[in-house]
Amino acid sequence: MKTLLLLTVVLSSVLAVTAQEVEAVEPVEGKQELQEENLVSVAENEAGEFVPEAEEPEMLSAGEMAPSVKGRFFVCPAGWERYKSSCYLYVSAGKSWSNAAANCNNLGATMASAHDLFEYSFLQQLTRRAGSTVAWMGGLYFQGWRWVDQSPWNYNFWSAHHTVSVYQCLHVKTSAGWANNNCGITWPSICRKGTDGC
Repeated sequence: MKTLLLLTVVLSSVLAVTAQEVEAVEPVEGKQELQEENLVSVAENEAGEFVPEAEEPEMLSAGEMAPSVKGRFFVCPAGWERYKSSCYLYVSAGKSWSNAAANCNNLGATMASAHDLFEYSFLQQLTRRAGSTVAWMGGLYFQGWRWVDQSPWNYNFWSAHHTVSVYQCLHVKTSAGWANNNCGITWPSICRKGTDGC
């Protein structure tokens, strides 16, 4: 509680100083123009009283977003599901790992990676909701484990770690952590797009 009170006082002080600096910099002519722009136009009604004229709100065409909202939010393409700042697609058609990676690439995406328990749990849920127990994800062994989306390998959640001489591709397991398996097996897969590709 004390911390919250202290943060409130500090924030109020910073805002007050910033407001004073803005007022000191703003020229008098700018204030006059702003005041003139903010004048309310009035009209005389039948009784001779002055009433403010109602401004008509700016109408937006269908599908158009208000400028203040544009850029703050994004919507994933149809069939894709949003999680944090990315869009994910569960591809139910069975493909080998390399064909699944090529399919994601054709969709403007990469195969999914996981960097914490929450992200991996999301991939498990996506797979489970589709009625499957496994799905390819973007982990590949090539001189060490790496993600095909070029993100850092900074999290491990192995349930089974088989020899990499035969099992070089990573897959989601809905019952536990991920595992590596033969890349030629045909399984569903998960693609991921970042916000710039959605």
